[in-house]
Amino acid sequence: MSRSPASDHPLRTLGTSNPQPTTFPQFILFGDSITQGSSQVLFASLAEWYSRRLDVVNRGFSGYTSRMGYDILRQFFPSDAAPSPTTPRVELMTVFFGANDACLSGHPQHVPLADYRQALKSIITSPGVELHQTKCVLITPPPVDEWQLGSEERTAEHTATYASACREVGKETGIPILDLWTIFMTKAGWREGSTGALIGCKDAPRNAVLGELLSDGLHFTPQGYQLMYEELVQVIKEKLPDQLPEKLPMIFPDWKDKLGILD
Repeated sequence: MSRSPASDHPLRTLGTSNPQPTTFPQFILFGDSITQGSSQVLFASLAEWYSRRLDVVNRGFSGYTSRMGYDILRQFFPSDAAPSPTTPRVELMTVFFGANDACLSGHPQHVPLADYRQALKSIITSPGVELHQTKCVLITPPPVDEWQLGSEERTAEHTATYASACREVGKETGIPILDLWTIFMTKAGWREGSTGALIGCKDAPRNAVLGELLSDGLHFTPQGYQLMYEELVQVIKEKLPDQLPEKLPMIFPDWKDKLGILD
């Protein structure tokens, strides 16, 4: 029995013959438990926004510090393989550590401020990031609400110093910053130069806005993640406009192009 020509096969290749990648470029969300728990709001919203342009990948690790993050980065980031049809390019990566680093001295998760700065720099200059020319966004640790926290291993004042250190690393390296600490605190009524007890401290009145943004004094509510998503979109628009979805190619053709339909 003779075979039908490939062109007559009902599942024949349609449309353009231009080669297409077999893997989608990636947008990695790298961080601790706040990143790990972002799937229902932040992760889902980013995946929708970058649909058919980038695969959004959640690489959040509960309890991790910046040093621990750097230790595992090379285990999931393709550091020794350039982008290819079988190795996806990591186009974007958020780096969101500091909430655990900012535990008080003596706690197992505590990372000294100088070491925190160095770990952030090591992550954003790691071999894989440089090989893939990945665009990074540094995210400051958010404020904590001592009124909600069930332990005394974190304080609002101490966490603020880690947010400041993260901002400084961004300025020194030219990496865009999503300053969640300032964004959340401004929502809560804080202003630069404010005097008196810092919002979130037990010495300050309990703040209703922090209660809406933080579920337990540290982790985010859906409202907190929604605000984070909106502000991250703004950072990308202002600082990385070439990474907007409409500026990135669609992976695999539109269905009309696939069928050769002309508008």
